[in-house]
Amino acid sequence: MKLKTFLCLTCLLTTNFASSSERFSAQDAWKELDHNLQTHYAYLEDFKGYQQTRQLFENKLNSLDSKQAFIDLSQAYLRHFTDPHLNLGPLNEEDYSVYPTGADMYVEFNDNSALIIDVKRNSDADVKGLKPGDKVTRIDGNTIPQAIQDVMQVPLNQLNKAQKSYALNVALGGKRYQKRKIEFIRDTKLVTVELAASYDAINALRKVPKVSYEKIDEFGHIRFNNAMGNAQTVDEFKAALESIGEVKGYIIDLRNTPSGGNTGVAEPILGHFTDVESVYQKYRTQTGTVPFQNAELKDALTKPAQPQIKVPYVILAGRWTGSIGEGMTIGFDALGSEAVIGAPMADLLGGIKRLNLDESDAWVEVGFERLYHVNGSFREDFEPNILVAGDMDEDGKDVALGTAVSVLYLKTTK
Repeated sequence: MKLKTFLCLTCLLTTNFASSSERFSAQDAWKELDHNLQTHYAYLEDFKGYQQTRQLFENKLNSLDSKQAFIDLSQAYLRHFTDPHLNLGPLNEEDYSVYPTGADMYVEFNDNSALIIDVKRNSDADVKGLKPGDKVTRIDGNTIPQAIQDVMQVPLNQLNKAQKSYALNVALGGKRYQKRKIEFIRDTKLVTVELAASYDAINALRKVPKVSYEKIDEFGHIRFNNAMGNAQTVDEFKAALESIGEVKGYIIDLRNTPSGGNTGVAEPILGHFTDVESVYQKYRTQTGTVPFQNAELKDALTKPAQPQIKVPYVILAGRWTGSIGEGMTIGFDALGSEAVIGAPMADLLGGIKRLNLDESDAWVEVGFERLYHVNGSFREDFEPNILVAGDMDEDGKDVALGTAVSVLYLKTTK
């Protein structure tokens, strides 16, 4: 009797599993994903090749027979938007690391190679000697065209240059928690290096202070360590101000905030730099019934916090300044920083929310809030007013930090 019951349960489980697989409809899953993008994604109109790419992937996605295959190909589809905030999961070990959190170099597509423009300071790429100007020719054994096509799941000739460069930056971040093998050319010499999993350096930051600080001559240099979603960062920033003591100026360093954070951390920090309630950015919210263009333009505010900063300050930003780090950068610019110094930022578009995709047991994160500088320009259009190449030059020097010190000297010695 027990044996019969066991066998029947086994049959029932097998039947249910098969039934669950049969119930998956790629067409319904696509309709759900497509509807959510068109309804909630406030940056859809920015993708100039949207309709062509949408049609291409609709045909591909509608032919799939499993949820995992649908998730994997949908991730490739969303990469065509070149928006690091537009992500789909759940993620597994075969997925690419999330960019720019999982990136330790920034490259651009150049003549079937990946030209290194910037290397993240103290990353494994930096430790292993990669420099701006090096040309990556293979990633984990794949040629550059192969690496791009693996990321985007379309032939190379169907991509523009921006999409090729975006795909390369994703590819160089590697698969989640996996080591990477990089071949590159420097001065006609071919070099191969093995890099640690790109998340290793980010995970290591959990063991260090949320805020680092030092005195450089008569100025305080305060650097955030990718913890802009942790309330402890607010306390550590205030403690840094008190520990540094009296200075003639501050350098606020946002170059290591690739994972973003939230306004609950950003606003109290910005509050040290204003003595009245102030607008630091603006936003419009897209809903299921109101596109962002028709939504009210609202103010994001910060309130004064103690101690008040009364001396000049400059901001450092760059390719690993993401999301709320970008919001703080334009906020500091609005509040009166002497300069924003650095490379172009990461362009994580909008304020995001996560939507469940029930047909595929997945989720998608979309930028549903369109964000603006207080002057009315889009946040993603903002660039430092003193541009430098990146975190370091070919000799490993921190040009941005040196420039910041020079700007403060000029300001404080007049």
